[in-house]
Formats: sequence, structure tokens, C-alpha cells
Amino acid sequence: MQLEALEQQWRLLDQKLDRSLALETELVRQVVLQPARRRVHRLVIWPAIDVAFCIGGLLIVGAVVSQQWHDWRLVLPASVVAVSFLTLLLDSIWQLERLATVDWSGPVAVIQGSLERLRIAKIRQFKWIMLLSPLVGFCGLLVTVQGFLNWVSGGRADLFSKLDGWWIVGNIVFGVLFVPVGHFIARKLGQKCHRHRWWQSVLDGISGTSLRAATLEVDRWASLQTDDANRSQ
Repeated sequence: MQLEALEQQWRLLDQKLDRSLALETELVRQVVLQPARRRVHRLVIWPAIDVAFCIGGLLIVGAVVSQQWHDWRLVLPASVVAVSFLTLLLDSIWQLERLATVDWSGPVAVIQGSLERLRIAKIRQFKWIMLLSPLVGFCGLLVTVQGFLNWVSGGRADLFSKLDGWWIVGNIVFGVLFVPVGHFIARKLGQKCHRHRWWQSVLDGISGTSLRAATLEVDRWASLQTDDANRSQ
């Protein structure tokens, strides 16, 4: 009789524990995940803007190159711009797809892991935009000015015949070298700008410090997810 009473008491305690865990999980979901969900929904606008921007940029580059596709002086910088637009477009579409497939009703560890992977994608995108901006910006300037001249003159104006070839090559070389040099400078400056939080976050994003921290967070949530799966078994 005492054994049956103990078993009944144990079942009651087990039920209370399950209800307590369910209540705590729901509390975490409301306190942590609901604000995160609202922030994520607001952030959808930026990848959407990037998609529209890249599609418009690709159409403009294609229109300019179609008039002078035989001129390698235009095709080369236009290719750099087109590849950059296409890469950003695919990455932004991937982010939108990941945002749309987040299961907000699933386990907290899974949701947080998905959000951290999205954060990694944004950090990586920001890093390469900053490091490639001198190269892509210069090539985009050449394509834009040539396109404007084509529109004004009916395709008769030639920007590259008015510019020094070595000046163009020098700017392109500078843009290429800025990738490793800019990464090195950002890493060094990031160790000394702790008083300025905004500037520190920019430098951490370029140098890879933020990326490493976000990767550690993904690993932490993945380990918690594994622990939860093991306990459920």
C-alpha cells in the first residue's frame, strides 16, 4: 500500500514538474522570442531593398554593356559590378528564405540557432560590402558615367578614350589591395577603439571579431539542442 502511495505521489510530482517546465518555456518564449520575432520582421525590409536594388543594378549594367559589349575596357568593370550585384542578390534571397522558414513554435534552442545563423549571414555580408566597396564603387562609377554619356550622346561618347589607362588600372589595383589591407587595419584599430561603441561594432564586423562571436553562439545553441534531444530520449 505504501508503495502504491509513493508511486502516486511520484506521478503527481512528475506532472507538476512537467507543468512547471512548460510554464517556464512559455515564459521564455514570450519574454525573449516575441521581441526577437518583432525585430526580425522589421529587418525583412533590408534584404527586400537589397533584392530590388540588385535587380535594378543588373538591368542597368546589362543595358550599358549591350551597347558596347565589344569594348573590354567597359566589359571588365561592368563584370565586376554585375558579379557583385548577383552575389548580393542571391545572399539577400537566401536571407529572406531563411526568415520565412523560421519555426517560431519550435524549441527555443532551434529558433535561437536559426537567428544566430541569420546574424552570421548579415555580418559576413556587411564585411564584404565594406572591403569590396572601393573596387566595386570605382567600377560602378565608370559604368554609370559611360551609361549616362551613352544616353546623352546616343552612344557616340567614349569615356575611356578621355581617361588615362594607368589611372584606371591604379584604382582597380587599389580596390583589390584594399581587401587584405582593410581587413588588417580594421583588426588593429578594433583593439584600440573600445570607447566608441558604434565604431567598434563596424571594425569588429570588418575584422571578423563579430563573426567569430556569432559562430560561438551558434555552437552553444547547437549543443543545447543536442542536450535537449538527449534528455527527451
